[in-house]
Amino acid sequence: MTGRAEDLGLAVEAIQGSTHVAVLLLGDSGIGKSTLLDAVVAELGSTVTPVRIHGSPSLTNVPYGVLGPFIVELPVQEATSQLAVLRTLWSRLEQERRASQMPLLLIVDDAHDLDEATAGILVELAAAGWAKLLVASAARPGLPEPLLQLWFEGIAERIDLRPLTQGQTAEILERELGPQVLPNVAEILWEASEGNPLLLNGLIDDAKKDGTLLQNNGVWLLGRPLNSHGDRLSDVVRRQLLRHSPEERQALNLIALAEPVSRELIEATVGQDPVAVLIEHELIRVTPAPHPQLRLWHSIYADTLRNLISPARSLQLRQSLLRLMDSEPTSAEGLLRQVSWSMECGAEVDDRQLLRAAVLASRLYEDELARRAAALIKDPELQVAARSVTARTYFNTSDYTAARDILEADFAKGLSVAVLLTGTLMWAAVQAALGHSPADIMDRAGALLEAGERLAKENPEDAEGILKATRERYATMHAMVFALAGEYPDGDGAQADVWAGPPANTLEAAFRLALESERLLVQGKAVQAFATVSEALESAGSGHDELYFLAEFLVARAAAAVIHGGDWEAAETLLAGVAAGPGPNRISFGGGVHAAHGVILLYQGKAAQALDTLSAALESLRLADPQQLFALTSSMAFAAAAEVGAKDKAAAFLADYDAAPRAVSRYLRVLSQMAVTYGKARLGNYPGAIDELRALGRPQAGGSTAGLEFDALAFCLALGDRDAAARVLELQPELEGPRAAAICHYAAALNTDQAADHLEAGKSCEDAELWGFAALAYDAAANGYRAAGDTLRERAALSQRKRCLDRMDSVAGQVPEADADALGVLTRRERDIVALAVRGLSDRQIAAELQVSIRTVEGHLYRSYAKLNVSGRDQLPGVSPA
Repeated sequence: MTGRAEDLGLAVEAIQGSTHVAVLLLGDSGIGKSTLLDAVVAELGSTVTPVRIHGSPSLTNVPYGVLGPFIVELPVQEATSQLAVLRTLWSRLEQERRASQMPLLLIVDDAHDLDEATAGILVELAAAGWAKLLVASAARPGLPEPLLQLWFEGIAERIDLRPLTQGQTAEILERELGPQVLPNVAEILWEASEGNPLLLNGLIDDAKKDGTLLQNNGVWLLGRPLNSHGDRLSDVVRRQLLRHSPEERQALNLIALAEPVSRELIEATVGQDPVAVLIEHELIRVTPAPHPQLRLWHSIYADTLRNLISPARSLQLRQSLLRLMDSEPTSAEGLLRQVSWSMECGAEVDDRQLLRAAVLASRLYEDELARRAAALIKDPELQVAARSVTARTYFNTSDYTAARDILEADFAKGLSVAVLLTGTLMWAAVQAALGHSPADIMDRAGALLEAGERLAKENPEDAEGILKATRERYATMHAMVFALAGEYPDGDGAQADVWAGPPANTLEAAFRLALESERLLVQGKAVQAFATVSEALESAGSGHDELYFLAEFLVARAAAAVIHGGDWEAAETLLAGVAAGPGPNRISFGGGVHAAHGVILLYQGKAAQALDTLSAALESLRLADPQQLFALTSSMAFAAAAEVGAKDKAAAFLADYDAAPRAVSRYLRVLSQMAVTYGKARLGNYPGAIDELRALGRPQAGGSTAGLEFDALAFCLALGDRDAAARVLELQPELEGPRAAAICHYAAALNTDQAADHLEAGKSCEDAELWGFAALAYDAAANGYRAAGDTLRERAALSQRKRCLDRMDSVAGQVPEADADALGVLTRRERDIVALAVRGLSDRQIAAELQVSIRTVEGHLYRSYAKLNVSGRDQLPGVSPA
């Protein structure tokens, strides 16, 4: 981990140097202070005489208490004399120094628990040059004043340990598990631990032990949301609790069980002082006025703490809090926590509250909680909605058969229009996921219209409203299933009649726009397709409980458009939006995000990277595939494996593709078939590949399919079919996006077969980040120049081809060695100081900005000049702080 390595280097350098007498390590609990202490001591090895001193909360108010083992020979009557203690301590330390003949290094852990007198003694030893100090302390309450004074005087190096970055978390996982870790694992663990190494290690160990973090075909992934009641994490929280008073522990328990909870309520229960201490120690956080609420600082602490509290104690705490509460929680989160708390301790909960909590839990992918709440509902009128919520939890994990069985029992039944319509959209989505055609689904959905007519006859006074509601729902289902399939209804018949009228609501409008986007994509209008599906995203709005996947469905359509068009930046922005969702959401939809990244890499010509990414995505999709992307992903993985000659992997991916249900969308179905045909051709002995690809690009259905045909011809060109170039140029006026423009430029060069045209086509493909086509173009240019006897230009073209081949093989984020940052030789602190110096700040201004002494700034600048081989500020290169 780069940051920790720099901290280690900075600490060792300060101890070994002559400028500082102490190194002060500050950070939150669990941030890695003790680990860094040990690493520094190990790095220093036999060059120092290490002596360890450990602060203790039980001795904070006992003068020289922690020095007891060193001053046992001191008479009791002199135990409070600073001079006597100093003399006795030094005598003991000097014995150890003489034995090793190396300088003394006093290693002080948990220095925030030192008493002031002990801190003063240690400072005396350091200031006199008798020993150096290596000190670790919690940032809050912080160091005792005497130790802090060393830093103010500029003779101590202060290192504030920062939480791990997401990249550092990924490095830890790679070191622990190996290189094949799904990216969303690092994202979720980093967010859950908030970059705290102690919590992170606890989460990793517990997740491996209980099977949440599992390995499929060599790929590590999360099979379900993290739990927080494993042994390792529970032990961490228990030890944290032992450091606090009974009143503080009661406050922590209450806040964990009820969060977010009114500060006034907690203070009325336990008093103001315990709450103030917990806020100061950053164990709890408070929202701003006018109605301040409390919650634990680390959400994972709250989850673990709740699991440590017995049901009897939980019920007792709930009753003590309820006596002071005069209203129900106003926030959705507060309601969910209160209902969950009530269920945990066996208290009665109103059916409507249970249903609201179940809906909210399913929306947050807390499937177990949603099922528990739904199962407790007794009102028959509400049980239909409860079963619909339960079905949704099975849809979350791609168990479509279980979801169907639940929904089928209630479909087209109900004594009220509200009950009749409940779960109908989810029913249609499940049918589509199980592979039923839109026409088949809508034929079966006719039962809903019949049920509406029957209900209208039974309730003539409400007949008009009932018929309107059921017909509108039928129209919305119609738009949804055809949009999911990417197909327009046939020109004749009942299905086309439904489509003829205007959309009845925003949902139907959104689905119609999604389908129009797919039509434009098939026609090659990638830019227009993206604009249309973006309009659908705006039109759809939010809050559609049954169609919780609507936003992700529309994002998938948008991603298909921008990837087809080759707008990689827009694609990354879209995918980052899904990746930024809550952790459980990333487990359900993360496989689709990684699959999209893999397709981008394959299109760019980075087949080896694409293979790794798509392989990992497949393992995630085996567990949850709400967008039905498994067939597409396995076909692309097959193509990538074939591209790099990994025949065994290719065979496995082809078997996955053959066994998988086909992609729901028409465009993605055909694209999957193209990828498989391309992969078979790459593996060899598949002579009909070109004809098959061309046929896939021009299906029998009427209307323009320029987009599909372009995809087919791009595969043909990659296979070396120069004859495809002429047809690509014919299609060019119908195509949109930088990918089409670059490949058309490549096709035009093939058409003229002039070396200079190939060279320009290579540059165009490079600009579009199509490294495979760029390499082909530069290769053709080199051949042309060779035939013309132009050796100089041939070499230049071959050099450019090699650059493209290097980019095809490079790891994501890797830069050529020649472009590596020359400032990498500097430590993080040196980079920070050099960056401010480049901006023109004086030594004094830098010291104020970074809260260090002027002497520290001068020393770091001097060492930086030496490392960079420059004589002063005016020769410093530009740099951004670390």
